[in-house]
Amino acid sequence: MLERNARRFWILFVLGFFAIDFTIAIVAISMAASDPSFRSIPGFGERSVHWDDWQQKQRVLDDLGWKIELDRERTDKEKLRLRIVDRDGQRVKVAQLSLKLFHYTRVAEQQSAKCNESDDGYEADIQLQKPGLWNMDIEGVTADGKQFWTQQTIRWEMEPVGK
Repeated sequence: MLERNARRFWILFVLGFFAIDFTIAIVAISMAASDPSFRSIPGFGERSVHWDDWQQKQRVLDDLGWKIELDRERTDKEKLRLRIVDRDGQRVKVAQLSLKLFHYTRVAEQQSAKCNESDDGYEADIQLQKPGLWNMDIEGVTADGKQFWTQQTIRWEMEPVGK
C-alpha cells in the first residue's frame, strides 16, 4: 500500500511539472501572438527582395544633395513637420511626399500619411503619442519625376525641443 501511494505521488509530481511547463508555454505563445511589440517590420521581406531598387531610390537624394529633416520646433503630437533642403540649405519643393511611421516598440501599429505643403516645408497628420524611437520611411517624387526614398530614426520626447 505504501509503495502504491509513493508511486502515485511521484507520477503525479512529475506530471505536475509537465503541466506547469505546458501552461507557461501556452501563456508565452499567446502573449507573443497578441502583443503588437512582437511583430516583424511591415514590408521588410518585400524590401529585402527589391533591395537594389530601394538603394537606387535612396541614391537619388544623395545625388541631388538633398536632406530631409524633422522640424523639431514645429512638430507636435498631432502633426509631423519636415523640411527638404539642398546642399546650400535652401528649401526644395517636391511633387509628392508620403510617410510611413511606426514606434519601435509597436511595430504592428504603422501609420501612413500623405504630406501637404506648408509655408516652410511639409506636414502630415501623424499621431506621435508615445515617446521614444520612431522609424520613418519617406517616399516622394521630385518635380522632374524621379522617385526617392529614405529611412530615418527619430527620437520623440513628447514636447518639442524649442519649447
